Amino acid sequence: MSVDATEIPMEEQLARLRRYAEILSDFGRMAAESSEADRVAQLACVQAARGIGVRHSKVLRYRPEAADLLIIAGVGWKPGVVGHVSLGTDLASPPGQALRTRLPNVIGDVSRNPEFRYSALLREHGIISVLNVPVAVDGDVWGVLEVDSEIPRYFGPDDTQFLQALGNTLGLALRGRIGIKEVVDAAADTARLLAQERMLRVELQHRSKNDLQLIMALLVMQRRRLPDAEARRIFGHVLERVGAIGVAHDQLNLDSGTGQIEIADYLQALCGNLSQRREGVLIETSLEPVEMPHARAVPLGLIVNELVTNALKHAFPEGRSGTIRVEFATLSGGEAQLCVRDDGAGMGPPRAGSSGTELVRGLVKQIGGRMVQAEQAQGTGFCVLFPLVT
Repeated sequence: MSVDATEIPMEEQLARLRRYAEILSDFGRMAAESSEADRVAQLACVQAARGIGVRHSKVLRYRPEAADLLIIAGVGWKPGVVGHVSLGTDLASPPGQALRTRLPNVIGDVSRNPEFRYSALLREHGIISVLNVPVAVDGDVWGVLEVDSEIPRYFGPDDTQFLQALGNTLGLALRGRIGIKEVVDAAADTARLLAQERMLRVELQHRSKNDLQLIMALLVMQRRRLPDAEARRIFGHVLERVGAIGVAHDQLNLDSGTGQIEIADYLQALCGNLSQRREGVLIETSLEPVEMPHARAVPLGLIVNELVTNALKHAFPEGRSGTIRVEFATLSGGEAQLCVRDDGAGMGPPRAGSSGTELVRGLVKQIGGRMVQAEQAQGTGFCVLFPLVT
């Protein structure tokens, strides 16, 4: 049973606050003395677990190229986790929601909370309660700092503020240790006016990303207030689509000055994010690298998001495993083809209240394309053919 903060004696609460202050001071000093980013992240994990009083903690770094969160440091995890295991960045992922909304995320019992996915990693380690805070570097959310408890745990405002302060300090420490080479090269190779122009483009992208995070946060809060389960489900679909647009912003190539998106990188990142949502279903890709304008790439990403999400939810019933394949290739005559196929149970009758098919048709029309159902021996496949505009 979790313990409410009002039940903790005042002396114990004061002692905890003093411990938090000491730990933050210790971490600030040690972070200043360390020259390696991974070492600083590991120190943050140690101090977070020590301060909150749990056995497990981790730092997850956001990877735009895969649209996932890679565990780069941690305490209490089995061998093979740190440096290898990644988690999703969608809103059903506890650290993913902290990343996308830029807000702390407190879950008393993740195994019973329908809003969140109980990942295999947490199940394997018996984790019940989690607390996540975003870690920002230079105004961007770089990753997430998380503490995990094997027993039901009340993470109160003091715990959240402590972990957020630790995450902020970690972000400041990382600021001086990452991206230095890129800044030096840009200063050496770029004239003053071009450098200023690039800085303005990056600032615009940061603001757009922050706006999307604000929209996600508002939608999440609104969904929690809805009493009707069907309304919450519909809100969840909207959140997934906004998340797909957020992945496109992460892939914008501002260095070219044209705002192009490498479609193979974008769809690969989107599929990497989607692959975290269903255990036992593999998402394979075969993607030809082509740069496209943002206005063309985003509808393609939303089409993939809808078709893959639909396959994940309905093509593999009763825990059945299988494969979803996403393919993109250019054709002769200035056309391109995008296909999403699965080897699942096949397409059933249209579901009442489903807006996915209507949305896909609208997106296909938006890019001047046509959609056909692919012929295959098993499962379902759809292909979209459209004029290639690069």
